[in-house]
Amino acid sequence: MKNLKIILIALIGVLAAGCYNDFDTPKPRKIYTDEDMTAMGLKHITIKEVKDKFGPISGTGENDEWADTKTLKFGAPSSDEAAKFPGTSFWEDGANYYIKGKVISTDEEGNIYKSLYIWDGTAAIELKLHSELFITYKLNLKTMESMWVYVRLENLYLGNYRMMLSIGDAPSDGVNVAGTHKYYANSNIENPDRVAKCVLTGEPCKLEAGDIKVVNSDNYTSLGEADFGRLVKFEKVKIRYSGVKNQDGVTPPALKNGSNENPYPSWIVTDWGTPQFGAWYYWAYHDVSTNVSLYGSVLMVFNETAEYTSAKGVYSIRTSGYSRFSNNPIPKDGTVGNVLGIYGIYSKQSNYAGDARDYAQYQISVCRYADLDFPKESLLDEEWIKANTPASSYDPPVKNSTGDLGDYD
Repeated sequence: MKNLKIILIALIGVLAAGCYNDFDTPKPRKIYTDEDMTAMGLKHITIKEVKDKFGPISGTGENDEWADTKTLKFGAPSSDEAAKFPGTSFWEDGANYYIKGKVISTDEEGNIYKSLYIWDGTAAIELKLHSELFITYKLNLKTMESMWVYVRLENLYLGNYRMMLSIGDAPSDGVNVAGTHKYYANSNIENPDRVAKCVLTGEPCKLEAGDIKVVNSDNYTSLGEADFGRLVKFEKVKIRYSGVKNQDGVTPPALKNGSNENPYPSWIVTDWGTPQFGAWYYWAYHDVSTNVSLYGSVLMVFNETAEYTSAKGVYSIRTSGYSRFSNNPIPKDGTVGNVLGIYGIYSKQSNYAGDARDYAQYQISVCRYADLDFPKESLLDEEWIKANTPASSYDPPVKNSTGDLGDYD
């Protein structure tokens, strides 16, 4: 009996140690291959072909009601889905396909949030997921080490928000802080278990020269709809202030966004109908005392004579107040540098080459502070910023006690 007890105690110890070791050093995540996808009975489709299934994106970003919130589901509708979301179409055979792409974004520094961008050589697409994706989906932009990702399309949704296509979960709605109803063509896949089942990790790879589009003053007009979601390097691009005092005490004319005149650099609040701005000389707005974080916009241009934000060669560098580098000083007006980021747009329809109806704005989302490559000596100093920032800019018109905080960041 004594020996039996000793054996049982030893066995329990071994089992406990095994459980501890499994918890402490979890089993490595499976590395998927093309052969695995075939074994699942799935067929490959390129990202471009998936985007083409959606059809033309111009004019599909209204999102004013479910009828004009356009979505494509990869699979058959559930019982009441077609009636509930009349703007949704269904590609039932899409449930049998997968896409494959290289990781081209990272959320490690907080400027990219709940999004993973992948590129397969034909096009790029945003995957709307959860946070801290960098832990699983690896990208090192210093060494250009990336990894392949496989996406099982079954019962996912391809949706449009202001002409940016993304793949996510079912359509969703909400009410912003001003009480305005909002409609979204798809939502984030928040459940980590579901993400792990439909967004599968593949083999390590490298980002090659052709995976990053290089744009300069000679070829910037080549950027178009096909490049939305791509990782783009802007070489020798110039910072441009507009409607805001610069380091020389000069206030350059504001660029027009449709019939509005938008100032840059600034923070922006969008929840009050007409967007409201405040002159702001940091990459983004973050106030620890009030816990208010706002997006900041800094303009960069190749086209120095442009009057509209929709003109080719005009881009807004968009940075989040939740990023690690928010509240870092920006470069002076006229500074030339390089920017690496995800190329996108915020618009309801393709531009009209600049007129009062055109509210398009091309936006660049950087992954890292290091991707804002400007000379250190060009950055505004804190003393100048404090002396020249209007008092009103420290009191943005936001409600931070109720409502959807994400709507104004």
